[in-house]
Amino acid sequence: MADDFIVSLTDLRRTPGARRPLSLEASCAEALGAGLVSLPPGRLVAVTGSVESVGDGVLVDARVETVMDAQCSRCLVEFSWPVDIEFQELYVYPEQADDYAEEDVSFIHSDAIDLEPVIRSAVIVEQPLIPLCRPDCRGLCPQCGVDLNADPDHHHDDDIDSRWLGLAAWGKMS
Repeated sequence: MADDFIVSLTDLRRTPGARRPLSLEASCAEALGAGLVSLPPGRLVAVTGSVESVGDGVLVDARVETVMDAQCSRCLVEFSWPVDIEFQELYVYPEQADDYAEEDVSFIHSDAIDLEPVIRSAVIVEQPLIPLCRPDCRGLCPQCGVDLNADPDHHHDDDIDSRWLGLAAWGKMS
C-alpha cells in the first residue's frame, strides 16, 4: 500500500477527547492476498471513520471498503468479492511503549499513524478460505471438467471398470 494511508495527528495536539473525521481513498502499491482471493495493485481502498485522542495515544474507529478479485474454489470462475470491514485500533505514543509491552498495539511515529498494516491485517482476516461464486455452486464435472452451473443436466453414461468386463459379459449369458 502507499504512503496515502499515513494520517497526520498534528491537529489533535495530544488533547484527550479531541476527535476528527477520517476519510481517505488510496490505491494499493502492491498486491494483497494470495491464492484464490487477492487485491491487485492499483485497486482503490476507501477508509472512513474517526480518529480520537485518548490519554496514551489515539483510537481509530474506521470502516474499510474495497473489491477484491476472487476465483471460485469449485468451478474456477472469476468474480468480485466486496470487502466491508470495521476495525478499531489503538495507536500509542512511543513513550508509552513500556506500558503496552504485553499488548498488541500500533505506535505513533512523528505525529502520524500508518493505517496500512492494520488495513492489510483486517482485509486478510476477512478473506474467505474457500471462496464460492455463489452458495449453491455445483462446481465442475469430475470426469470431464464441464461447468455444472452452466449445464446442470450434464451426465455421463456409467463407465464400467475394465477389470469387471469379464463379469459383465458373464451376466449377459444367462
